[in-house]
Amino acid sequence: MAKFIRSLDSLERKFYKVTFEKLTSSSPVERKENGISFVQTGVFLHLALMALSTEVDVETRREIEECIALELTDREKIYILREIISSLPKTSDALKFRLSSRLVVGRSQALRPQFQHGVAPAMRLRIDRVNTTDTAQALTDTLNKMVEKDSKGAMRDTFEEEGLSEGMRAVLLSTMYVRARWRSAPTVLNGTHSFLDSDSAPQRTMRMIRINDIMRYTELNEWDAEAIEIFYATPGLSLLLLVPRGRSLRQLAGHVADTSIYHVLDRMYTLRVAVTLPLYTLRMTLLLPNKLQAMGISRLVDDSDAECSELRLSHAVQRLMFWAEAGRNAFKDDGIEWDEAPELELVVNRPYVFFVRWRNITIMNGHFVL
Repeated sequence: MAKFIRSLDSLERKFYKVTFEKLTSSSPVERKENGISFVQTGVFLHLALMALSTEVDVETRREIEECIALELTDREKIYILREIISSLPKTSDALKFRLSSRLVVGRSQALRPQFQHGVAPAMRLRIDRVNTTDTAQALTDTLNKMVEKDSKGAMRDTFEEEGLSEGMRAVLLSTMYVRARWRSAPTVLNGTHSFLDSDSAPQRTMRMIRINDIMRYTELNEWDAEAIEIFYATPGLSLLLLVPRGRSLRQLAGHVADTSIYHVLDRMYTLRVAVTLPLYTLRMTLLLPNKLQAMGISRLVDDSDAECSELRLSHAVQRLMFWAEAGRNAFKDDGIEWDEAPELELVVNRPYVFFVRWRNITIMNGHFVL
């Protein structure tokens, strides 16, 4: 398992770097510095790649294993898939956590019994078969209904007919929904507050909350940033924020891509902090094929040869939703501080990097940029 955690850390940073670079390069001029808000899940990309590596040809498997920097037997992969999936948080009064993985293939696509009855169940990867010769509209409706069902209606219109106009070969779908209650009930601040985006951005404001609780914190002076870890009501679940002291994320993003997150976590210490942060909900449709290619996995997403019988993905999508909200237990701002006086005040009124942490892994990470 230690080898997996090291491999996961490496892949998450590689995935993060590629996503940030592609989003900033495609952003308008005024957003070139910070790009846009995004959220992704490196751990479920890793698990999906591990699972698919057992079903593809030898050369494609080699590409995948080089990318994730992990070579294991199929039996070892099944063990890790089962252990990670079974250890994930469960939905409760304090947490709405939904996760679904699907591999949608044509009715004639051959899949090995070991994959269908060993690997896929270990990952809880549902295998669906469709008629790939259906019209683009029919395929779009079918795939969108799958995502809508997996998210319990929270996420709609993931696919567009234009994206399926040339048909489909196989589709990898990962759906995740995270909505958690804070350990310490926040105060919803009155009015709106300035949010300091890049220097070239227009002035913006947004609603904010204030949380006063025992947290973990450290200065990252060499990165010109600070790190704060806020805890949710579900034990083991937390939100780690890396906040630049200035308005730009570019330098901080470079450090995050090049340095293990444990470099930050291992130096954090506990104290009482009052943190003010924005209220928002992120919905993301993250297209994976060009990102996989940028990470060195080209054969898996090369469906140009219609005669090839090996598994190839024509589409791969992460559909994600993350809530940073006050919650039902929040207080109104009456101007009175009922909690103990904090040792540190931190106002997060500028773009930042975030990680949703579950025990020793990151289940979701991204940027918040207004």
